[in-house]
Amino acid sequence: MQDIKPLLVFAAVLEHGSMNAAAAALGMTPSAVSQHINRLESVHGIKLLNRSTRRLTPTDAGQTLGGYCRRLSRTLSDTHAAIGALKTEPAGDLHISLTSSVIDCPAFQTALMRLQNEFPRIRPVLHFNDALDDLHSSRFDLAIRGGDRALDDPGLVARHLTTWHFQICASPSYLARHPPITRPEQLRTHHWLYFGTPHITLHKNSESRLIDLSTGIHCNQIAAVRSLTVAGIGLSCQVSGEIGALLAQGRLQTVLPDWMLPAVNLYLVTPYRVQSAKTEAAVRIIQESFAQEAV
Repeated sequence: MQDIKPLLVFAAVLEHGSMNAAAAALGMTPSAVSQHINRLESVHGIKLLNRSTRRLTPTDAGQTLGGYCRRLSRTLSDTHAAIGALKTEPAGDLHISLTSSVIDCPAFQTALMRLQNEFPRIRPVLHFNDALDDLHSSRFDLAIRGGDRALDDPGLVARHLTTWHFQICASPSYLARHPPITRPEQLRTHHWLYFGTPHITLHKNSESRLIDLSTGIHCNQIAAVRSLTVAGIGLSCQVSGEIGALLAQGRLQTVLPDWMLPAVNLYLVTPYRVQSAKTEAAVRIIQESFAQEAV
């Protein structure tokens, strides 16, 4: 078994790009990582890494061996996941990756409350990241993600939760400071807040209009776009499933509601098909909560 560890350490070095980063990911010291690599090279008589003061790159032999080491690492992760699935009682930390804006979704809030009430030994740990977390090389048990890139990794298991439409929104205070917006062409003169693509296309019957948002304020967090919109800084595109309360409270209003914007699909994603008992319980509750919200 001891012969396997240097191979796993080598896979981590290639994945993270440095001894220090691999050590942090593995919970080891950099010197221990270096010793494992040196042992691997000396025992088998091959040079695996080209080392310099600035970077660390694999040799040709290192590239070849790295492919096998990565597969070994994935197999070990799958094995641990299968062992976890043998547990019959849902319990322990449940790490969930999700965007900063999903927290305002009533269906997700309902799912959290159900988890607390029905499975008190499950402890949800929420990780907010508007980029796509790598579920295979992290501690995440599941993720809620949407958009065109949600399914980029073909190795993930995705379950469709719902489809939401984008809507152009503004606060009443912002709209009160500007002339009424009755045509898409008028949107070009307004202040915008956006995350992601700086263009939107509106459709109405056979008409379509492309609006450039790139002169507005770009935010790297979806929740920040929403907060600044509510504060009256500008217009933004929001998804319907996350702004119901703000619309009902009158803190946001929709602009050009008769013009259609693109839809976004929301998925519940897991890194493995075989799940632990705690993940299976969470998957079921989240799916049921979103299905009930859609009724």
